[in-house]
Amino acid sequence: NLPKQYWGDAVLTSAYLINRMPSRVLNGQTPHSMLPGSRQPFLLPPRVFGCVCFIHDHSPHVKKLDPRSIKVVFVGYSPTQKGYKCLNPTTGRVYVTKDVTFLEH
Repeated sequence: NLPKQYWGDAVLTSAYLINRMPSRVLNGQTPHSMLPGSRQPFLLPPRVFGCVCFIHDHSPHVKKLDPRSIKVVFVGYSPTQKGYKCLNPTTGRVYVTKDVTFLEH
């Protein structure tokens, strides 16, 4: 149920996962490890694309009894940072963080 503008993220997420899955054709190695000069990638556990999740809000303006999480949607993995890309559908803001609680069904 994501807008079409995020379909590219779906393709990138599937490519990310395919390139990090072992293959029988490659004798149990991953396509990513077969690239010349490749290092062991930072692996995040695979998650269901488009699932609802909650990110922890580290903002200093959050008061003692304020909610400390933001409801977002998982839209992939960041190519430049160690973390999950999560979209806030109400504001359109994309967060990259490792502090995520997923509701996968």
